[in-house]
Amino acid sequence: MECHESVVSYLSWALIAGGVVFLWHQTRRQVRYGRYVPAESRCFPARLCWFLQEVPAFLLPLLLLLLTDEPPRGPGSTGTGRTLLLCTFMLHYFHRSFIYSFLTRGRPVPLFVLLCAAIFCSINGFLQGHHLLHCAQFEDTWLTKARLAAGFLLFVVGMIINIHSDHVLRSLRKPGEITYRIPRVCSVGPRALQHHRDYQKRFEDYPRSRRALIPFLL
Repeated sequence: MECHESVVSYLSWALIAGGVVFLWHQTRRQVRYGRYVPAESRCFPARLCWFLQEVPAFLLPLLLLLLTDEPPRGPGSTGTGRTLLLCTFMLHYFHRSFIYSFLTRGRPVPLFVLLCAAIFCSINGFLQGHHLLHCAQFEDTWLTKARLAAGFLLFVVGMIINIHSDHVLRSLRKPGEITYRIPRVCSVGPRALQHHRDYQKRFEDYPRSRRALIPFLL
C-alpha cells in the first residue's frame, strides 16, 4: 500500500483540533462520565465500553500489519524499526482492550462517551499503523543508536507505571463496592481539578494542603 501523506496530515490535524476543543470544553463544564453522569443518561457496562472503545486502536494496526508484505522502501531502509514501534503501540492497546477492560470496576459509561472514544481510537490506530508501515523509513544504523534504548526504556517504565496506577485505583474499592475513596496516586488535567473540588466537598478529612495538578501550586 502506498503512503497517503495527505490523509495522515488531515487526520492528524483533526485530532489536534479535536483535542483543543475538548480541553476548552473540559475547563468550562464537567464531562459527563463517571460520577458526573446525569441520572437520565443511557449508559452501558464499563467493561464492555472500555473493550469496544479501545480495541480499534489494536485491531486496525494489526490488520494493516497482516496485510503489509511489501519490502521496505528506499536504499538502506529496514522494516524492523517500523514493526518494533508499531508493536509497542499495539501492546499498550492490547492491555487496555483485553486486560484492563475486564479488570476495571468503573461506573457505567454513557453512549456518547463510548462513541467519541471509539472514533478517537480508530483514527489513532489507523494513523499509527499506516504511517509506520507505509510512510516512515528507518536506516539500518538506527538499531545501534542510544535513542532506541532510551525510547524503549521510557515506554517500558511508562507501561509499568500505567499498570501499577490502575491496580492502585482498583484496590481502593472492594468487588461490587461503589463508595468513593481518596486516591493516593497523581492525576493531571481539568479532570483532576474537578475531582479535587469534589473530594474537598465530599470528605471532611481531605488534606487541605494537597494540590490537584502542580505540587505546592495548583
